[in-house]
Amino acid sequence: MDEQGVIEKLRKIELFDAVKDDEERLTKLARIVTWQQCKAGVEVISEGVEGNELYILHKGMVNIHKRTLEQEPYTIVTLRDDEDGFFGELALMDKEVRSASVTAETDCEFLVIHRDNFIQLGEEDPMLGLLVTRAIAKELSKRLRKANQDMVLLFEALVGQVAESGGLEAG
Repeated sequence: MDEQGVIEKLRKIELFDAVKDDEERLTKLARIVTWQQCKAGVEVISEGVEGNELYILHKGMVNIHKRTLEQEPYTIVTLRDDEDGFFGELALMDKEVRSASVTAETDCEFLVIHRDNFIQLGEEDPMLGLLVTRAIAKELSKRLRKANQDMVLLFEALVGQVAESGGLEAG
């Protein structure tokens, strides 16, 4: 994919909304993007393994999944190339391990931004780094709020089930 194609894809990704009309900054971003392909069935990133890149889904479909305490996989979300599909953005912020796994459901193509390149770009253009970092923080805030809502719903369901069953029995 040529630089202009990368710029057009970046324009469609919510993380870059703050600079989507700034050709100069989009060009800077496009220049740190690398290209990666993988076949269907390949685990693109693995839960519990340190990562250092953000993936933007250009072609294909992936499942983001986690493992239960019994090590059973469950799918959190499926991303398709016709959506605002990206994952791994936490890796641009820290060097922690991945919080979920991502598996290619079809042959896929990705635009990839590596943490070191993103940090260097932010040092060269602090406003660009700030704008993208704010967008990542906004995405994480949205996910945290949803997780909090889900936790409350699960707690309420558990309390309801316990109440329906007559409460907890003494040990």
